[in-house]
Amino acid sequence: MSRREGSLEDPQADSSVSPLPHLEAKIQQTHSLARLLTKYAEQLLQEYECATCEMGKLRPQERGGGLSSQRMSRAAVAPPEAALTAASPQVQHQGDPFGLPGFSPPRPPVAGLSAPAPGHAGLPVPERLRLDAAALAVLPPLLDVVRRRQAELNPRAARLLRRLEDAARQARALGAAVEAVLGALGAETGGPRAEPATAAAAAIAAAATGGVFPAKVLGLRVCSLYLEWVSRTEADLGQLAPGGPA
Repeated sequence: MSRREGSLEDPQADSSVSPLPHLEAKIQQTHSLARLLTKYAEQLLQEYECATCEMGKLRPQERGGGLSSQRMSRAAVAPPEAALTAASPQVQHQGDPFGLPGFSPPRPPVAGLSAPAPGHAGLPVPERLRLDAAALAVLPPLLDVVRRRQAELNPRAARLLRRLEDAARQARALGAAVEAVLGALGAETGGPRAEPATAAAAAIAAAATGGVFPAKVLGLRVCSLYLEWVSRTEADLGQLAPGGPA
């Protein structure tokens, strides 16, 4: 990024330049980053589902326990390309019990993080961005938890593990960029928010003690929340981006 455009890390950079073009450039760059990460988040969710399908093809001793051999023998596993080309999450292809007719995966609460509230879009844009930044601060340790658990359950899924690692880093980067936009807008970035370490510790406990099925559900939920919040951030920044809705 050129000096003329300023720096996301330093909202006060290039103070000699007119603040309006500088702010517009900052918003546009952050919006573009959020749009890119939304695509990556979609790929991560599909990759997670696909890799979890592959777990159903391993022998019982390789699965890490948690599901009986009888249940594994009934698993309905779709080919990887089915998940990768799906337009929406295809959780029914993850294997027993995900493949059973009528089964709907639970949506367990994740400590310190929830989905965007129904009234989120009706809030003032600065308040929405504060909520986005708070969620993005919680997501990296949760994604790290999922990556470590998947490394135990599915060590062969190198691409999934890499995507999870990238997602944690990208969530931090987007969160910092949103904070910078808030600073450039003159909006306060403080206020109550979940402590990332606390959220991660709770997720670790759930993943470590709950067995394979709860760990799969936890990972699916975290990846879904990551997509929801990155997509929400993209939409919120779009309200401020040049050419966006008034």
